Parts: sequence; structure tokens; C-alpha cells
Amino acid sequence: MEKRTITAELLPEDEGYSVYCPELDIWTQGDDVKDALNNLREAAELFIETVGPEKAFSRRREILRQELELVVNG
Repeated sequence: MEKRTITAELLPEDEGYSVYCPELDIWTQGDDVKDALNNLREAAELFIETVGPEKAFSRRREILRQELELVVNG
């Protein structure tokens, strides 16, 4: 059994938190930080179990992240 570390990017919402894992490209949510992190752990484990660890972690390499500069009128 291999251990992996994933990132949890938490976004406060009006009710609770959304959480994103960029390594696996999955989102989930929870009522509070602890709940959101527990839900992410469960979602990540199910995702990896479904597609297999090699595919789960290799698909992230196919996604490119770019920053764009915007002009916002307001």
C-alpha cells in the first residue's frame, strides 16, 4: 500500500465550504472545514478505487493550469 498526499483547496461558501483537489481534479463540499475535508478524503478514496491509482494520478498531468489577466469594469 502506497501513501500519497493530495491538496485540499477550501472555498468558503454562504453555507459551508467547497473543496477542490487539483491532483485528482475533483470537487466536494461540507458544512464546515472538517466535514469538507472528510468528504474530500472519501471522494478521493472512491475515485482512486474506481479508476485505479495510476490512472487517477496520471490524469492530473494532462490538465494545464494557466493564469489569465482580466480587465473588470465596475
